[in-house]
Amino acid sequence: MRRASVAAAVACAAGLLAACGGSATVDNDAPPTSVAPLERGTARVSESASASAESADASSTSASQSAAASTANASAEPVPQDRPAREVTESVAPAAPQQQDQQFLDALAGQGVNVSGVEDQLVAVGQASCNDADSVTVPAIAGQLIEQQRTELDHARLTELLVVQGRGAYCP
Repeated sequence: MRRASVAAAVACAAGLLAACGGSATVDNDAPPTSVAPLERGTARVSESASASAESADASSTSASQSAAASTANASAEPVPQDRPAREVTESVAPAAPQQQDQQFLDALAGQGVNVSGVEDQLVAVGQASCNDADSVTVPAIAGQLIEQQRTELDHARLTELLVVQGRGAYCP
């Protein structure tokens, strides 16, 4: 009995392995293609393009004519040169908030919202409040502000505050 169950298990395993291999499961009859590596410099570009145009079949005459036209355009333009990276020695200072941004942030802070460190995000949500089609951004940011413990306001009140102050500051 034990030998029969072991033999059955081995037969099943062999059947599974045989079904998973071989080229019959992959339909890849097309010959592999390769692309010539790109070379730098205008002279090399036009040489390789003309060599590839000469090796084209007679049936692809229009394709080689368009390749020759694009080669002429490519050789007329200067080839951009790679440059080494430069070390950054100073960080760029953030732009000072505009007057309307500062008024918007002051209005939020006056209602009990801690705006420190998230000024850019709050200005963005104030601007987003002008978009009537966007019904998710302002409530999502309000939820984030609550979870970050930046306010004691409830979600509905904070959402209303962001919309009212944002539209007052940014909407025409």
